[in-house]
Amino acid sequence: MTQCNPKLDYVTLSGSPRDRGVTHGERFAAEIKANVDRYLAKFSHYGISAERARELACKFIPLINETAPAYATEMQGIADGSGVPLADVALLNARYEITYGAYADAAEKTSLRPTDGCTSFGLRATVTNEGRPYIGQNWDWMSDIDVFMMGVEQSNAPNHVALTEAGIVGGKIGVNENGIGMTLNGLVSTADGEQTFQTPYHVRFRDVLNATRLSQAIGALLETNRACSANVLLGSEDNELIDLEILPQSANYLYPSDGVLTHANHLKGPEGESQLERILPDTLCREPRLRRLLTDRCDTLSVTDIKNALRDHVDHPTSICRHQNSADPEQERSSTRVSAIIDLTAKCVSATAGPPCQATYHNYAVSER
Repeated sequence: MTQCNPKLDYVTLSGSPRDRGVTHGERFAAEIKANVDRYLAKFSHYGISAERARELACKFIPLINETAPAYATEMQGIADGSGVPLADVALLNARYEITYGAYADAAEKTSLRPTDGCTSFGLRATVTNEGRPYIGQNWDWMSDIDVFMMGVEQSNAPNHVALTEAGIVGGKIGVNENGIGMTLNGLVSTADGEQTFQTPYHVRFRDVLNATRLSQAIGALLETNRACSANVLLGSEDNELIDLEILPQSANYLYPSDGVLTHANHLKGPEGESQLERILPDTLCREPRLRRLLTDRCDTLSVTDIKNALRDHVDHPTSICRHQNSADPEQERSSTRVSAIIDLTAKCVSATAGPPCQATYHNYAVSER
């Protein structure tokens, strides 16, 4: 396909938590309002009324205030800067948990839950021709969702650069100045939604990118129970990689084999009963396909090789490089919204605005102090 040159918006968020939030809110006021409308429409499609979604969102505000006051302050800044009610900002920041909480009592809840797709990888330095570790992914979600790259500058925590959705404080794909990086994949298990009001994942993701050590980043994800499942692949510039299949009260831990670690949207470890492959059976194709593309070589991998793997169209349109599928109403608006490759040594995210077969990778580096 023809390459084009769209670029993700990039904004530096600096100063106090409130300052960062106000800057975020003022710059992306229209996009935040649009994202709220998109999620309310998405929730409605799956049976969650706007009233119910906002009711659940309001219950997360005191929880975030108690467990992450700086995050709560930044959310309030976004609300003040954008003119969007705090309840709607909270709705975006707890969108995973709101979806699962609304179905906690449903007999057949799995098939009703909208979830991010995504295919992720980690590479140890021994398999790359630059001798550097990399992590990355294709992030598959609604093609019209408004996102941007944020460069977060803080006085009391590491600077970092990360992809986020307009209105969400915590980044979902990024790296910090200590060379700790993360990617995210959707998961669904039968245990999801049993404990609704737990610290939201996006709050945890900010803690991951605030970490000074890999173990601290792991702790941010695992130390307290979760409302629902998710998969987070972590890496460090020290050449360590771990994939966490996180369930509400337990987790599986996966490590590289032959220097390569890959994941999609199904559980690979022994804990939990995986469900998302009932909605996205292509996860069972994408994950082993990406692993083969990254291992079936007689030499080391270049960044170009990684990009080519992320552009793969086997099993199109539900391929690693995912495209809208008008023949399937449930997947009609799902595509690779962003493709990202993170150089953990350079502390830089190289990302596309759209499917990587159609877009150019642009670099976003962590700000130096």
